[in-house]
Amino acid sequence: VIAERFAGHRMERLVAAVLTAEGYVCDVSPEGPDGGVDILAARGPLGLDPPFVVVQVKSGTQPVDAPTLQQLHGALTTHGGKQGLLVAWGGITTRAKQALATQRFTIHVWNADDLIDAVCRAYDRLPEEMQAALALKQVWIYVESEG
Repeated sequence: VIAERFAGHRMERLVAAVLTAEGYVCDVSPEGPDGGVDILAARGPLGLDPPFVVVQVKSGTQPVDAPTLQQLHGALTTHGGKQGLLVAWGGITTRAKQALATQRFTIHVWNADDLIDAVCRAYDRLPEEMQAALALKQVWIYVESEG
């Protein structure tokens, strides 16, 4: 559902909504070429407090390659970010994983499962229109105790 309803720029808006629910102030780039920066996020009432996060969102099903990761690293320097978040719905390639190993404390990757987990954690704090588009329902299941 997320890949279908939140393709392209709509996924950027979903990621920004999740980050906002987690206490960040987000500036989402307009549709079109963005130079590797889809969202700038920071804490504080004006979005001026650390951590400063530069986010790149890739909603396609193909794994993201190492040059995309390098582009995000360059955008961190350009924008004064301290942390980068690459949201890669289709995951990342082996070469990108190798490149990421040297940037472990600088760049974090969310794949499809990570984004779904983040959406579930923040669901009740997302804007109503996003909740309606996602149409999730919490279900409680009885589990018998062992012993």
